[in-house]
Amino acid sequence: MSATLKARGFSLPEVLISMMLLVMVITTTSAVQSRVSQGLAQLAQYRQLWRVAWNAAGPQPVTLPAGWQMRRVQTLQQRCVSITVTIVAPSGREARLSRLHCPPR
Repeated sequence: MSATLKARGFSLPEVLISMMLLVMVITTTSAVQSRVSQGLAQLAQYRQLWRVAWNAAGPQPVTLPAGWQMRRVQTLQQRCVSITVTIVAPSGREARLSRLHCPPR
C-alpha cells in the first residue's frame, strides 16, 4: 500500500456551495417563469377587452361575456352614426372605443 492516498471527489464546502447555487438558480428561474406567465395572462385579458370593445362598437349590439359591463352611446353625424362604447371587464379594466359607420353612397 502506498503511504499517500490521493483524494477523489468534492469536499463538503464545495458540495454545499454548489447546492446553494443550484437552489438560487431554481428559485430565480421559478420567479421569472411566474412573472412571464402573469404577463401573458394580462396581455390576453387586454386583447380580449379591446376585441369585445371593437365588436360592441359595431352596428349591431353584441352579447357580452358574463360579468362584463357596457355603456353604448349612438349619435348621428350628418349621414353617419358614431357609436361609442365603454367596456368594463370583471377585473376592472376599462376600454373606450368610438367607431363611425357611414352608409355607402
